[in-house]
Amino acid sequence: MRRMMLLGTLVLATGSLSAQEPSPTPASPKVNLTTDADRERFLLEAPIVRRRSAPGGITNSERATLRGADGWEHDAHIQRIDEHKMVNPLASSLELDFRDSYRNNVAAYRLDRLIGLRMVPVTVVRHDGTVPAAFTWWVDDVVMDEKARHQKNIRVPDVEAWNRQMWVLRVFDQLIYNFDRNLGNLLIAKDWQIWMIDHTRAFKHFKDVKTPKELGSRVARELLAGMRRLDRPTLKETMKDLLDGSQIDGLLARRDWIVKYYDAKIAQLGEAAVVYDLPSRVTETAGASR
Repeated sequence: MRRMMLLGTLVLATGSLSAQEPSPTPASPKVNLTTDADRERFLLEAPIVRRRSAPGGITNSERATLRGADGWEHDAHIQRIDEHKMVNPLASSLELDFRDSYRNNVAAYRLDRLIGLRMVPVTVVRHDGTVPAAFTWWVDDVVMDEKARHQKNIRVPDVEAWNRQMWVLRVFDQLIYNFDRNLGNLLIAKDWQIWMIDHTRAFKHFKDVKTPKELGSRVARELLAGMRRLDRPTLKETMKDLLDGSQIDGLLARRDWIVKYYDAKIAQLGEAAVVYDLPSRVTETAGASR
């Protein structure tokens, strides 16, 4: 039998927010907000009743508890940072087109849904007092992040299913030019679904992918079809007030680069050897008051 190999995680950047803490097991919910529209409305309208620093945060992000009109509560991750510099000094080099913005978290969520992945939690723009911020749905049923899995040497139960998710996130990170993926912002739910969080350092204007070798030789059918569907009018409307023209230009150019790369792989190896199907992802059950 062919021996299956577990994919390693991406080469890590430093200095990002760490992942959310594992969620406690919820009691029976009073309300079940399972659709994106329901969760967006809750994040936009529910008052904040408690707030504390987000675990591991270095940009003053917060974990807040929101309460709906019926008394139902759920947490959100609030990120207010919004910085852009043409050049940012690093320890041994310079980072060009430095971006660290709450807007990118919202853009990543919207792009994820345009493509049809459902691997980024619901995120909206909402004012926190007088300051605009990203409010992200606190993912339910998280048992650990990828950093904790590595530290504890926990094996995944289904290597092929895990690898298929990892291939998707690697392509997604190249598509959005994610400068700061790390083990702490890959969350693992109890069903071993991966959730991608914290994309504030993404969406640079560059037209080449950041790390071509991360693309590998396989791609999810849904992801490839979703990238082909992207067009400028849709992106301009969907990313209004989030991404500027140069960022959209870069995104579309990287899309073209990635699609061309996989089209060449398919021509060389055949579709069956390159393209695979992802299982349908249903929105995770909403947690209850806690």
